[in-house]
Amino acid sequence: MISVETPALQLLCQPEQGQWTLATLGGTNPRRVKARLGITYHREGELYEDLANSWLPGEVSETGQAASPHGPLRQIRIAMQPNPAGMQYEITFALTERLPLFLWQLKMSNLSAKPVWVVHLEMLHTSAGGLSLHPQPGDLGFFSHGWQSWSYSGLYSPDQTQRRTRLGPIQSPPAVNPSTPVPRRPGHYSSDFYGILVDRTHRTALLAGFLSQQQQFGTAEVWMDGRPRLRLMASGDGARLDPGSSLTTDWATLAFLDLNDPDPLALYLDAVARQHGMDPTLLPDSPSGWCSWYYYFNHLKAEDVERNLAEAARRRPELPLSIIQIDDGFERFPGDWFAFRPGFPQGVEPLAKQIRASGFTPGLWLAPFIVHPRAALVHEHPDYLLRSERGRPVNAGFIWDVFTNALDLTHPGALEYACRSVDTAAHEWGFPYLKLDFLYAGALRGAHHDPRLTRAQVLRRGLEALRQAAGAETTLLGCGVPLGSAIGLFEAMRISADVSESWLPNYRKVQVVLSAEPHMPSTRNALQNILLRAPLHRRWWVNDPDCLLSREDSGLTLEEVHTLATAISMTGGSVFLSDDVPALSPERLRIAQCVLPPIDRRPLLPGLKDTPRPACG
Repeated sequence: MISVETPALQLLCQPEQGQWTLATLGGTNPRRVKARLGITYHREGELYEDLANSWLPGEVSETGQAASPHGPLRQIRIAMQPNPAGMQYEITFALTERLPLFLWQLKMSNLSAKPVWVVHLEMLHTSAGGLSLHPQPGDLGFFSHGWQSWSYSGLYSPDQTQRRTRLGPIQSPPAVNPSTPVPRRPGHYSSDFYGILVDRTHRTALLAGFLSQQQQFGTAEVWMDGRPRLRLMASGDGARLDPGSSLTTDWATLAFLDLNDPDPLALYLDAVARQHGMDPTLLPDSPSGWCSWYYYFNHLKAEDVERNLAEAARRRPELPLSIIQIDDGFERFPGDWFAFRPGFPQGVEPLAKQIRASGFTPGLWLAPFIVHPRAALVHEHPDYLLRSERGRPVNAGFIWDVFTNALDLTHPGALEYACRSVDTAAHEWGFPYLKLDFLYAGALRGAHHDPRLTRAQVLRRGLEALRQAAGAETTLLGCGVPLGSAIGLFEAMRISADVSESWLPNYRKVQVVLSAEPHMPSTRNALQNILLRAPLHRRWWVNDPDCLLSREDSGLTLEEVHTLATAISMTGGSVFLSDDVPALSPERLRIAQCVLPPIDRRPLLPGLKDTPRPACG
């Protein structure tokens, strides 16, 4: 047995049994996790599972003062000898000396003469009785974090079933990580990037997750149908590991939380920021602006932008906006970024000049990873599209009333094309503020041009390429992007589903069968994530809660407009209007005036992780 401890935590490793135990030190109610590891891969058509029962034979070393972004670490490193199949594994456990954080990662090396295909790396799996938050278990719950901006986040009790879309190929590609299970039984839940098991009776919790999502997508899974069990997985996505190659997981982490703390997630959220080398004090102020989408949608014309620009300039003393952002509707089809619709006969560059001349920052919407099937790009460069094993374009979701396609970002030409659209918009057309949308399309499952990369690696490298193309002087707002993959690359981030002219989800006025949809555009769905992701503001980026719709004919009642305005304002992120500003009545204009300029302060949310719908405080 190997032991290492800090003032807050103790780690016991039993390599001969293939298990480890983490326990808190001090206090009257010790908490404990006892778990195993595992790696699953394919080789020559056979499935292999390693590490589940033993980590021997191996070499064990301890490091007293290893440096890290989180301060000194006390580490245990277990390097195993190659097994008969030629796989070599290394496990690194670490306790942070200054913080009550436990970190660990796995390394897998293929020393054989044949490739293997990695299925998943099981970072943690407890059995019944292997997890204790209190000697007398109380009222349990599980906070599930959604994969990307629009994906539902919320708390579940043991008698509930996990919320899921019932629209299959219409909604699943955008909102659901294909490597994350969607449980159907009460008491069984999954979560992306991190999840939190809470004991509401004793005001304690356990967070299980990852500090980054650059190498694999991570999933937490819990069973609460009896004594709780927990699993934490890093998805291998079937990526090929060639002879002589290695892979290493992102750092996994466990943190025991105090639910009575007014900011209970600070320990974890700040650690994630440090892991990405972020200095939150360098983030820009929360912006305010006007966006064309929720009034004009994709029927926008250049003259509509000019009318609202003139009105915003006229009302500037009473309506302090800084950005005028042109949304979807200028391009011929998404994917054809250099061909314009008749409503923009001169493109968008002249509008950028007008916006700048009026004293505002020009903003533009782009969706560089997704492609409309009618785009010319589909016929001119069919090799750019991500395809299935059968060679058909992968479904990227039902958008613009059609099933869309995605770029294969491991194809050099496809990634170069996506970057060229961003580079052109920023440096030739003159838009220093870019809203990049539908970015999940870079993380879809398919037969990639380069099969050696996981989906998380594909997406992260694609996002890094967009960041480089935009340049440091360009502000990037991400939207529809898996959140853990974007940290450190975007100044601002949408953190909710799209708001809507409807409180509940609907499509073409049909609402009855869609009202329970958790990820679809609707003001109700937007509010859920606006509140629950408020703690991310000014830690990972500036939060974007989407737009305020204050006009009378939006389809929202006055009370619903007030609720949306309150949530947007009190959570401190950006404030964008999306009405026809010249047509706003004085009463509705007053609502917009009340939320400007942005407060730009992160709120505290009482009951953040023990009520389904928290309130601002």
